[in-house]
Amino acid sequence: MRLVEIKGLFEMDAGAPSPLIISNDTELVVCFYVDNEVMTDLSERNTGYEIGVVVIKFKGYLYYNFGLPGNETLRGHPYYKLGIKSFGFYELLDSDLINKLKQIEKVHPYYNAAKWDGFRHFILTFHDNMFECVSSEFDVIREEMSVYNKAYSVLSSIATKHL
Repeated sequence: MRLVEIKGLFEMDAGAPSPLIISNDTELVVCFYVDNEVMTDLSERNTGYEIGVVVIKFKGYLYYNFGLPGNETLRGHPYYKLGIKSFGFYELLDSDLINKLKQIEKVHPYYNAAKWDGFRHFILTFHDNMFECVSSEFDVIREEMSVYNKAYSVLSSIATKHL
């Protein structure tokens, strides 16, 4: 396994990125706050004021997990020895997670090993938690609104597509 940091796409808010995850069977979106020079008052959080938000849309996702560890316990995670740090975006090459998922899928009567060729293991480390997913690709979009307003916008677009 080898951990590669994905740099230059955003600078996560180191105080409270407040990640929010929206998913259904085919779509997976993670929204969180980023450093924004314009935002000077933390009381603006969770309101309609314009603040920096990043939206990462993971396309063709197969799996995601969200929860522990946070920044105080990250050193206890198996990827810590690979160099994982808080407030980062990573890809894990030769992923143990993808290998475990392949083993589970091998019992399927129509298992096709080639299906896995395009999948990648992505990791986002936040202040209080960590997000991992297996997906074929991702898009990053920067918005100037609250993360909750953006989440409402994303949910509305998903609902409209399925109605």
